[in-house]
Amino acid sequence: MTITESNPYARIKAYETQEFERLTKHLAGLDAAGWTEQSYCSDWQVYQVASHIGSGSRIGGLRLRAWLGKGEPVARETMQQIWGFFDALQPSEMFAAYSDAVREYLEVETTTPDEAGTQEVEGFAGKRPLHVYQLARTWELACHSWDVYVARDRSALLDPAAVALLSAGLHQINVPLDRERASSLTATPIGFKLTDSGASYTLDPTAERPRLQQGLADNAPLVIEGPAQEIIRLVSGRHFMPGARSQLKLAKGSPQDLSALRRAFR
Repeated sequence: MTITESNPYARIKAYETQEFERLTKHLAGLDAAGWTEQSYCSDWQVYQVASHIGSGSRIGGLRLRAWLGKGEPVARETMQQIWGFFDALQPSEMFAAYSDAVREYLEVETTTPDEAGTQEVEGFAGKRPLHVYQLARTWELACHSWDVYVARDRSALLDPAAVALLSAGLHQINVPLDRERASSLTATPIGFKLTDSGASYTLDPTAERPRLQQGLADNAPLVIEGPAQEIIRLVSGRHFMPGARSQLKLAKGSPQDLSALRRAFR
């Protein structure tokens, strides 16, 4: 295992800097109507996605400071205040608030040494290396940026740098599996083969906290193959795009099983 595989924090930082630059440029070019366009997320217009990314950036910066011993632990009350601030903003006010929060976050992120990625920190998933929590931010930023881009470009793709990071770390991510819909899945466990990266994962949707596990289970009755780009979009609930041709293929199982799985990822 190489240093970058055991501690991908330098790659995470480089991706975030690049993606924030691209997203901010995109948002800066929107007119008033663009901010109220429907994003891919059915619950959010574009400005609400920017709100989510902005509030997450502000909280993420505070968490980084706390983990590095430069600030206090982030209390629930503090997070609620930040969410409330962003939720109260009008579309016309969002770009300035988003930009301030991103700038604050990147000031902390870019000055954090690469070796801090291996530091054990306490977060919502317990004590884990800092780079694991920052990979969760890669997941959030990659997916929600795509939600914005695809509103105007149906051919938009997840950033390749994010895809490379996530394809190797999907077992670290909490995937959005709808428990009620997942309970109706009969073909379990479910295997995923990322044909371009060579990674493979297994999901047991009946587990108390379903997570992708590294490796392909021999007994998986449903196995889905496809490029990392499409597998990541599938397990993030972003697999349907009108008019687009899916590159996902069934290695084992039926189309009905795959359809049921698609519905379970929300």
